[in-house]
Amino acid sequence: MRRGVGRGVFVATVVAVAIIALAAGIYVGKTALGSSSSSSSNYLVVGTNVPFPPFESFNNTTGTYVGFDMNFSQLIANALHRTLVVDNYANFEVLLEDVGVGVVDMAASSITESGSVGVQRNGTMAFSEPYYDANQAILVASGSSFTCPSVAAGGCTAKDLANLSLGVQSGTSSQSWLSQYLDGTPSNESKGVVDPFTTVDLEVDAVLLGSLQAVMIDLGPATSIAANSGGALKVAGEVLTNELYGFAVAHGDPEHILPVINSVISSAMQNGTYAYLVKEWFGSA
Repeated sequence: MRRGVGRGVFVATVVAVAIIALAAGIYVGKTALGSSSSSSSNYLVVGTNVPFPPFESFNNTTGTYVGFDMNFSQLIANALHRTLVVDNYANFEVLLEDVGVGVVDMAASSITESGSVGVQRNGTMAFSEPYYDANQAILVASGSSFTCPSVAAGGCTAKDLANLSLGVQSGTSSQSWLSQYLDGTPSNESKGVVDPFTTVDLEVDAVLLGSLQAVMIDLGPATSIAANSGGALKVAGEVLTNELYGFAVAHGDPEHILPVINSVISSAMQNGTYAYLVKEWFGSA
């Protein structure tokens, strides 16, 4: 969450971490680090799902995972006196399943912990205190005439999105919102065409190729993707969902790491680190 904090000094924002089975999107979790508890406790295995900039991405030049969530993961690993290992998942839904049963120690992937989605997820995993608040956005080709009402006017509604062909990443709160409000039921009369995709890059490619009119995705990634599209994409407006992100751990927190994670979040918000990271990755504090 973007809470008021002072300014301060922070370490370099490119995180150097061990990489497990990145190339094919293979995720092996803690089993790759040894089966003994003494071996696995030397590492903090963090599951994520890239690309989802500016929260999590893979930098091909440096061979590292970078982003807002990745910086926080490093801070948490430091506090636990463990080596950070990032385990990329090709499928966001599988990541959520695996963190719940302890295949990875923590999931850092812009995971919504609030609302009806959060209620459902809290039944299978445990969450930290919220660390970021977010809305959804509609990403379109730059030549599209579609626009949303302003935030002051309430942003995009289901009626505004009616008759659009929309892409969405499977298992996300974006998909949940579209399922709730664009499902054609009597209470939700606006029915669009929604195509689910496993990863964000595939749905964005579909917009660029013209097979989709728009993508519904969190505002931060939508803004970042549009800014780095060379003018090919733009954000048509926001969908006001008022979500909270949290870091997820196994159900019941069997490793008892949530208190440390919460302490890192609280300290970062008080000592200026949070404001620094917001400015670094989002351009404003």
